[in-house]
Amino acid sequence: MTVDRGTAEGQWSTWLESLSCEKQTVDPSKLEIWGYTGRPSYGPGETIQLHVSTTAATWGFQIWRDGADFEMVHEQSGFVGELHPVGDDVVATGCGWPVGATVDIPSDWCTGGHIVVFTGERDGQTVSQDGFFVLRAEAPGQKSKLALIVATYSWQEYNDWGGGCGYFSEDFPDQSDDPLLVREQSFKPRLSFHRPWSRGMVRCPVGAPRLAQPPLAVGAAVGVPAADWSISNGYSVWTIASGWARYDGLTARWLESNNYSPELLSQWDLDHNPKVLDGYDVVVTTGHDEYWTAAGRTVLDSFIERGGRYARLAGNIVWQVRMEDDLGTQVCHKYASHADPERHNPDTDVRTGAFEAHYINNPPVTTYGANGLRGVYSRMAGLSPRGVGGFIVYRQNHWAFEGADLYYGDVLGGSVPLVGFETDGISYTFRQGLPFPVGDDGAPDDIEILAITPVTLEEEDHGHAGNLVSIGDGDLAFAAEALFGSDTAQHRDQLRYGSAVITSMRKGDGEVFCGGTTEWCHALATGESQVETITHNVLQRFLGGEHAS
Repeated sequence: MTVDRGTAEGQWSTWLESLSCEKQTVDPSKLEIWGYTGRPSYGPGETIQLHVSTTAATWGFQIWRDGADFEMVHEQSGFVGELHPVGDDVVATGCGWPVGATVDIPSDWCTGGHIVVFTGERDGQTVSQDGFFVLRAEAPGQKSKLALIVATYSWQEYNDWGGGCGYFSEDFPDQSDDPLLVREQSFKPRLSFHRPWSRGMVRCPVGAPRLAQPPLAVGAAVGVPAADWSISNGYSVWTIASGWARYDGLTARWLESNNYSPELLSQWDLDHNPKVLDGYDVVVTTGHDEYWTAAGRTVLDSFIERGGRYARLAGNIVWQVRMEDDLGTQVCHKYASHADPERHNPDTDVRTGAFEAHYINNPPVTTYGANGLRGVYSRMAGLSPRGVGGFIVYRQNHWAFEGADLYYGDVLGGSVPLVGFETDGISYTFRQGLPFPVGDDGAPDDIEILAITPVTLEEEDHGHAGNLVSIGDGDLAFAAEALFGSDTAQHRDQLRYGSAVITSMRKGDGEVFCGGTTEWCHALATGESQVETITHNVLQRFLGGEHAS
């Protein structure tokens, strides 16, 4: 992050100056418990491994299925507490704690997101912490043709437990005036799944503020209220941007509440079993699915090309990651791609970094219906803080909008706001009042842009007292270098202003609908009627097997 704290009234103290990560205590007198599952996903008949370290005298756990109903499916207690050490770089290497308990999954457990509530007790005092796993269906695709893929790779990039994540490192050196240098040194490129989730990733209080905010008052200082709230209330700041609690879980509950019976998978499942989508007709991703492996993307591509339908109710598709250590470690060198040992591997699927970068050159639009670096920010801090907040509709007669009572030029979801905090876009032009793809970003000629709204890749600083500029020009500098090979004024001008889009396209024998924003899940959770109508249209058409005309 680049931070400009200079204002007319002096320097301002902000949460960015004292950001810290969650870690296991070094003080055994402090009562705490941490735990994690051995894998992000399981199936019926498999055994869940629970790894726990605690200062409590005894501990236990409950497993809750979090869907249309919140239902406890298992409970055990009476385990003797043990505090286990962690290594020097637990973020990269994992905790290495022994298995403290196991659970054999019965065949009658239902697919879905499952929360493990670890509870420790000492001298009448209790403390708890959350774990999580996805439970696959016993026979994928047999009872339901709809799969919801949970964005566990994106979650891991925002999981700062142990000292850092894909956006922050506690051992980050002094700040620099060079935005690219800041980006290169301020994150962890290796992230282990063998560590707990940060607080707020799995559960957070109802009503917690979101990154996408109401329009900024004229003359007001820009900031990130959701970050301030999280830190003030004991939650990891990075969980405001990813996780089950604020993103994927919202859509899972909506789907179940509307009788779609989704069968859940994690992104890890696509790498673990490339045939895992074979029994499905429809795949949904939602929330903030920013990170994918090349292998997982290939599985999704193959699914669509052979006739599958893909509904992307999500935003900000940017990064190609690599899984190592028997799918236990996630690697992405991101802003420092030159440091990737596989940087020059002739197989570009092994490299890590932005999909759109010149050293990978596999634009996401060909799979997901839009590109992350052609869109990005709105309604957050100094990033288009007074944008319309919704999608501006141009092709109101498209089948996806049927029954939504949308007119040409309407703003869809402006009150949510639906467009924010991060979005995906397309390089476009207008002809006779309608947007069309230009194609220089990899978008196919026949992709339809149904709605489009301006967003930005650079944060503005208007100099108001108290401004907290958290993004600045760092992302713009990175994108210019990644896409074009150098950070120049000309290259910045090509990327500074982008778009949030809703698109529809054919791909092989299949079809893709893209609602390119991280807040689609929130709009569903709040009952935004037009967004719900569109989502029903997409799912019912896709599940019915009808093709676009």
